[in-house]
Amino acid sequence: MASIEREVENGLINAISGVSGLSYYTSERPTARTLPFVSARASITSEQLGMFTGVYAMNATLSYHQRADAVTKGGFDSKFQAIMGGLYTTTNLASDMTASTNVTVYNAKVTGETPTINSANRTWVKDVTLEIMASAKK
Repeated sequence: MASIEREVENGLINAISGVSGLSYYTSERPTARTLPFVSARASITSEQLGMFTGVYAMNATLSYHQRADAVTKGGFDSKFQAIMGGLYTTTNLASDMTASTNVTVYNAKVTGETPTINSANRTWVKDVTLEIMASAKK
């Protein structure tokens, strides 16, 4: 099994993998990404329910990147809405992530979104932040 963080990242990518025309990356690949892409990053913030329980609270981010000169703002926003829709296609994101990974996800909730423009390479970026509670499957 990969680390709990990588499993959560893979679960998030699996949840939105139905969105076509994107490349998908986990935090293990920080460079050389093909635009447009979505990257997933998860990090453990604390252990829940006491020490040595193996239940972890995590912050996770899905970042959607697209070249500003290759797509209109409306096209960028439309693809972002498709990504958000992938998180809500079923009634329970946590169950979907549990079924597709080696972790048990107890809770997964979207907590915000952040739009940015990176002028150095003319890209639009939107981040979706999530709070997730998970443990390794036994």
